[in-house]
Amino acid sequence: MTDATHLERRYRRLLAWYPKAFRSEHEDEMLVVLMAGARNGRRRPGLADSADLIRNAIWIRVRPWARQPAPTVVWALRLMVLAAGLELVALMILVGTQASLRAAIIGRFPHFTAVQWQAAVHAHVLPVEIGAPIAALVWLGLAWANGRAYGWARGLVAGLFGLTSVSLLAAFAQHAATYAAADLIAGCALWLAGLITVLLIFNPRSDRHYHQRPDRHGRKPPSAAGWPAAERVSRAGGVASWN
Repeated sequence: MTDATHLERRYRRLLAWYPKAFRSEHEDEMLVVLMAGARNGRRRPGLADSADLIRNAIWIRVRPWARQPAPTVVWALRLMVLAAGLELVALMILVGTQASLRAAIIGRFPHFTAVQWQAAVHAHVLPVEIGAPIAALVWLGLAWANGRAYGWARGLVAGLFGLTSVSLLAAFAQHAATYAAADLIAGCALWLAGLITVLLIFNPRSDRHYHQRPDRHGRKPPSAAGWPAAERVSRAGGVASWN
C-alpha cells in the first residue's frame, strides 16, 4: 500500500465525522484539496489538519438550523464546543501533571504515605478522569439541543454551569492554586466559557430562537443542497477550512 493510499484512508476516517448529507456532496472535493496540500511521502494527516477537520465537523452538526440565527445563539454554541474541548484539555493536564502534583504534596507533607496518595487519587483525581470525557459529551449534546431550539436545553446549560462553579470552588478550597495551578487555570477558563454561554443564551436576543419549536415529528436536517454556499474549501497555510 502506497503512502498516498495510507493518507487517503486516514483522511476519509476524519471526514466520517461530517454528516452524511454533507459528505455526499463535498467529500470528494475536500479529499482532493487535502491530498493536493499534503507533502510528498506523508502517510498520516498533520495535527493541524486533523484538529481543523474535526472542529468543523462538530460545528456543522451542532450549529443552529435557522437560516439567520441570532448572533448570541451562534456564539453560545461555539462556546459550548469550546467548553467540551476545555474539559479534555483539563483532563490531559491532570494526567500529565500527576507526578509533579505528588511531588508538591510530598514536599509540603513529608509524612504523606503511598496509601494516603492512593486515597487522594481515588477521591479527587479519578472522578475527574472519569467525569471530564462525560462532561465533554454533555456539552456537545447541549450544543446540539440548543442549536435546535429546545428550551429545556437552556436550563440544562445553566445547571451544568452551576456544577462547574461548585467544582471550581471546591478546587480553591482544596488549595489547588498551590498544588495544581495548571489544573486550576484550565478550570477557570472552563468556568468563564460557561458563564459567557449562560449570559448569551439567556440574552433577550436569543429568545426568538427558542420560540422556534420543533414539530411533533422533529425537524429534518437540511439536505446536502441546503448547506450554505459560503461553506467551501479554502487553503490557508496548508490547512483545510470550511467557512
